[in-house]
Amino acid sequence: MKKTWRGLMTGILGASMLLGSLGSVSAAPAPKDIQGHWAQTQLQDWLNKGYLGGYPDGTVKPNKAITRGEYVALINRLFGFKDTGTISFTDVKKTNWVYSEVAKAVQAGYIGGYENKTFRPANPLTRQEAAVIAAKLLSLNTAAASTTFKDNAQIAAWAKGAVAAAAGKKIINGYPDGTFGPKRSLTRAEAVGIISNSVVFKPSTPGLTPTPTPTPSAKPSPGATPAPTATPVPGGGSGGGGGGVITTPSVSGVTYGHVGSVTADVYLTPSVTGAIYYVVAPYSSSMPNPSASQVKLGKTSAGTQGVNYGTKATSAGSTVSFSVYGLQPNTEYATYIIVTDTAGNMSTVSKLLLKTNTSTPTSITLVEPGHMGTVTADVYVKYGQTGGVSAPVRYVVLPANAANPTAAQIAAGQNSSGAQLAAPWTGWITPAPSPAVRQTLSLTGLTAKTSYKVYFITGSGSVWSPVEILRIQTK
Repeated sequence: MKKTWRGLMTGILGASMLLGSLGSVSAAPAPKDIQGHWAQTQLQDWLNKGYLGGYPDGTVKPNKAITRGEYVALINRLFGFKDTGTISFTDVKKTNWVYSEVAKAVQAGYIGGYENKTFRPANPLTRQEAAVIAAKLLSLNTAAASTTFKDNAQIAAWAKGAVAAAAGKKIINGYPDGTFGPKRSLTRAEAVGIISNSVVFKPSTPGLTPTPTPTPSAKPSPGATPAPTATPVPGGGSGGGGGGVITTPSVSGVTYGHVGSVTADVYLTPSVTGAIYYVVAPYSSSMPNPSASQVKLGKTSAGTQGVNYGTKATSAGSTVSFSVYGLQPNTEYATYIIVTDTAGNMSTVSKLLLKTNTSTPTSITLVEPGHMGTVTADVYVKYGQTGGVSAPVRYVVLPANAANPTAAQIAAGQNSSGAQLAAPWTGWITPAPSPAVRQTLSLTGLTAKTSYKVYFITGSGSVWSPVEILRIQTK
């Protein structure tokens, strides 16, 4: 019991020395160990504003290595992350002060755990891990594969893009001797500089007035370069050892297979097994891309919910497809996509632009899923405008991997090969619905745990509305 209490008090004391109390800004006396330090101005600013705490002996220990737990606590505070996610790391107990900070960090999406389900909050954070965290926080473009640092070869493959991106924006600097020091432990002073510089690229975040980060000394304090205990998994800064080739989460082949007036069919291939997240919003060239954490929450860069958003489980190298719906005719949209691996590491954001088709007077105006059962499913459908022309609504149900039939084939109740389908795989919504009135189409005869595509069309003769496709999944 004494040992547990002593450990708890040590953690609380460490947290209190790291984090100050946010209150009114006042000039704090300059601690003796930051006078003349390359980061004195920033450290003093943080002390004055209560972002950083000192030690009981009146020091700040700017050259002391910062831990993973301490670093996420600082980021959460300065970026205003308050929502907590569900975590199950074996080495982060609910009684530990860092538990809520790790839960916030995981929910925000900028850090994950190790492959063995640990987080290692007391481990020193390396400089390359800090670069990866910055890249995730700010959705930086990490496509560059190399840097100009003399020790570029020592930067892990999973971190090179992030280091190049963060260094390119002066978020994290190298040393005077031309090296980056990727495996060096990040110091408290360097942490303050990196987080301050990160805020520059997130102007909506209240808090710091950033100032340029001075270049750190090329001679860190002794003991600041411990060897990592494990090779981080894809995404870096997230932890975990494991053999084999390290692959940073990414998506490829992002395209659409079909676009209607109110729906679109999107395809992509993930590099890792995990889950894809997507959010759809009207496109504007003046609106920045959302961050990876915002995409995971179904939000745009403005923090608002997207027109459509969702998630799907993925397998590495397998094509994933999903429908987006709730769109408007003749409008340009952007679909933002990320993929996460099983450890929670996230890819950068991929963007797919598409423009919906122009509608006809009797076009489908709404297609969205309703209740999903094991062998039944409900789909909501609406067409036309109030007081408009009445029209029949035809539907066809096919396996998710089937080729798309043409509008004429759908109107005839056929598949892409021209084979005639029978109920329940095709039919008309009866009785004939009135325009602008939402109808419920109840599908039967389905197979459990199976994906389908449901096609809708209105019109007559040889004049048909744009085809709308909705993917559904039975339980």
